[in-house]
Amino acid sequence: MTTQPKHNITTERATDLLKDGQPLIDIYVEGELKIEVEENWDKEVVFENCIVEIFSAIGQQFEKPIRLTNCHFKNCEFTFVYFFGGLTIDNCTFDNYLDFQAGGHNKTGNPVIITNNEFKDFVNFFDCWYENEVTICNNNFYKGTNLLGKVHNISATFDIEPIIKDNIGQLDLNNEGEKNE
Repeated sequence: MTTQPKHNITTERATDLLKDGQPLIDIYVEGELKIEVEENWDKEVVFENCIVEIFSAIGQQFEKPIRLTNCHFKNCEFTFVYFFGGLTIDNCTFDNYLDFQAGGHNKTGNPVIITNNEFKDFVNFFDCWYENEVTICNNNFYKGTNLLGKVHNISATFDIEPIIKDNIGQLDLNNEGEKNE
């Protein structure tokens, strides 16, 4: 995957665009782009063909879809995030530890689709609960994931049998990896 953004924008400008419901397309975002905790985020979040140094949305509840396509995230975090509107991550690269811990919660008709990605560090799905369709296919988990493992005797929960196939890397680790700070 080669991402070639056409514009550099500030994190402030990127945040304003997202708050206005605008997609981020063909951009490089330097610094930390953070979606602050609001009761419910009612706008779609779209990143397409972007390079993002840091993106975090800790503790957020997204009512609309989140779509990350053909992007490179140097650092990204979705701890305690509820994807009520669904989540699509396709053809992206994540350089560092990616945390989905204690999140999920996609609703009917809003699938979680994670396909064709490179996760260069551990991906943490500890205590996630997916209430509807989940597809995780054709990804490379270089340092593995606990997607199908148990941590503290707790595994990710799927209310509907997920489609998990053609992934590279260990999917059933029984730890949370070693998060690099």
